[in-house]
Amino acid sequence: MAQGRDALTSLGTPRERYAAAEATARAHADELERKLLRTSRLRVATFLVAAGAFLLLETASPALRPPLVAVGSAFALAFLALVRRHIKTRRSLVRSRLRETIARESQARLSRKWDELPHPPLVSAPPEHPSADDLDLVGRASLAHLIGRVASAPGKAVLGQLLLDPFAPLPGDGAALLTRMRSGPSAPTPAPPPGWREALAERQQAVDALARAVALREELELLGREAPRGGLSTHTAVFLEWLGRRRWLAEHGALLFAARALAVFTPLTLATWLLGLTPGVLPALGALAAVAVHRVVAPHASERLSAAEAGEGDLVTWSAQLALIGQLPPEGALIGRFREAVLQPLPGAPRAIRKLQRITDTAGVRRSSLAHFPLVVLFAWDVHMLDWLERWHTRYAAAAGRWVRVLGEVEALAALAGLRHDHPDWTFPEVAVAEIAPSAMTPTDTDGVAARDTAPAVRATALGHPLIDPDRCVRNDFELPGPGQLLLVTGSNMAGKTTLLRAIGVNQALALAGGPVAAATLETRALLPWCAMRVRDSLESGVSYFLAELQRLRAVVEAARAVPSLFLLDEILQGTNSAERRIAAQIVLGELLRTESVGAVTTHDLGLADGGELTERAVNVHFREDVASVDGKHVLHFDYRLRPGPATSRNALLLLEIVGLVPSGVDAQP
Repeated sequence: MAQGRDALTSLGTPRERYAAAEATARAHADELERKLLRTSRLRVATFLVAAGAFLLLETASPALRPPLVAVGSAFALAFLALVRRHIKTRRSLVRSRLRETIARESQARLSRKWDELPHPPLVSAPPEHPSADDLDLVGRASLAHLIGRVASAPGKAVLGQLLLDPFAPLPGDGAALLTRMRSGPSAPTPAPPPGWREALAERQQAVDALARAVALREELELLGREAPRGGLSTHTAVFLEWLGRRRWLAEHGALLFAARALAVFTPLTLATWLLGLTPGVLPALGALAAVAVHRVVAPHASERLSAAEAGEGDLVTWSAQLALIGQLPPEGALIGRFREAVLQPLPGAPRAIRKLQRITDTAGVRRSSLAHFPLVVLFAWDVHMLDWLERWHTRYAAAAGRWVRVLGEVEALAALAGLRHDHPDWTFPEVAVAEIAPSAMTPTDTDGVAARDTAPAVRATALGHPLIDPDRCVRNDFELPGPGQLLLVTGSNMAGKTTLLRAIGVNQALALAGGPVAAATLETRALLPWCAMRVRDSLESGVSYFLAELQRLRAVVEAARAVPSLFLLDEILQGTNSAERRIAAQIVLGELLRTESVGAVTTHDLGLADGGELTERAVNVHFREDVASVDGKHVLHFDYRLRPGPATSRNALLLLEIVGLVPSGVDAQP
């Protein structure tokens, strides 16, 4: 995909482009505001002239009345034209200001200025999620906040699944998507199903293509921001449920036949009775029959028409975005399926949605008893409305469910494409899927551990943390060893150990979602991250910090035993005494080494890998700091560069000195 990277670079740097877009949108909006002011003044003037001309008619002589009428009419028409122009100009002004806002937010996104960005599309994850809290996948200053360009509820749902449950198949239609949203997040799928790797490759290709379709992608975001925001409402839930139901009238054909016959018989006999050609009993019988049919059909018609009316509003809201999806660049199988989904069946989603809107608007007459009752008596009106609606349902219901799902998927992939556009130095990773299931492995070595793949599980060059400002982010090359070994990261406080683990995990989440990663190259395996970094006690549940940490570690070990995973552990078992901590940590890590999982562990305990199996199975790397003396005070400098081997320095006492907690006379020099 180097060609796509070259195409993005040719557009200029993202920061330059967003700054130019903001300036252009601001200048256009300022000009529209001046135009709006001129139009407002002209509206007042034309209204006053038209009103004055018509008011003068009362006192003017007959000879002056024709020219006064002409002048009043001309200025009245001019006033109406200016009203229309004012509305159009105001809409353009709102769009220009929104373009300006999006460009300004895009610059803030590049600098990771979280307070200048709108609220993240995903604000929470289940507390038992294996990595969401530890890796900042959701919430403020999170990966979701960085991606952040989804507005619709389906888009948020798809993005949430890609980040929190990347191995689960995406729902096939809007109803399934809604069901997943309403049931809430569940435990993530532990391993990729068959065909997942091919689906990931298609997503990567679609993200790359959307990154280059800059104007179309930005218009998609603009339309999403213009539309009402929020979650799928209860009304929308009813609508999507109705899409999956069977036609009621199809099972009651006699009622539809009777309604059609009565729609001819009753008006015809009424007309002939009024002409004196037939007795009045005939239209009366027709009216009674129409009312009888209506009473049978009305509850079912009202329920289904109400469901269509409720959800039609969301479809209309998304119609412009769906029309834009039909114009996606014809690149790749996935985008081709998106285009086909919104264009089929002909005439496509936008026109079908407008047709549904006409049906619901016409059926809305049932809310006016003065108009509705005569229509029921003469035509059995609700039966025909239900028939019209169900004919639309027969043609478009299955497609409409796909439209909702496609909208969500395109919005989510377009948001990932925004990362690709904003960071042309990021790359798409190579993600391998293990061919051998854990249950098929047989122990072969002396300690009962299955035969190992000695190739690195993760290999990266210039890997950085996606949530750190790229201008400040320090990147490192590293390799994560395969099963049977682990990466042991040591170093002083604040040196970068935890940030490295989070960089590995967040980039893994991006890789599994189908997005680009903050690296020059990245080769990884399809492994779900399991973390123990931000362990919290619970006063409400009566869980101490140490117990909470043990529960989390048990979950990590059980997951690693069940299926190959990526474990990332930060300073484990801090809640116990130092005498027992090393032994307990060695036991936990030994259990992980006996699985087919891979991972990294940070520690301040430089003796953790001394003795036992960790001596041979731990690959040591470290961060270090430099100490300088400035004006008689010690100053720490971190370069955040990863180096081979274990750390040899400590800085806890020095940090105490820096914050003023070391008594005079105590040497804090490491």
